[in-house]
Amino acid sequence: MPDPELGKATIVFENPDGETEHATVDNEYILYFQDHWQVKYGEDDEGNDVVRRIPKERVHYVERSVEEFQDRVDALLDRAKDRFDFDLG
Repeated sequence: MPDPELGKATIVFENPDGETEHATVDNEYILYFQDHWQVKYGEDDEGNDVVRRIPKERVHYVERSVEEFQDRVDALLDRAKDRFDFDLG
């Protein structure tokens, strides 16, 4: 279940037909990885996540709403430090 404090994200992009499309999802269902935005678009009949990969060149913008952005960044950094056992400071 998504965490309501993480907010929403809207991605606006050009689809293969050249039309502008947008999707709004919970922030935890969108990420940027390997020059693509990846967005969870639902689930298939077997309960597996359906993810759409959108090349960065097709994306016009991504807009996110968050309640406590700095707190979220700090929490992610703390998790990374703990996971990889190093100090970023």
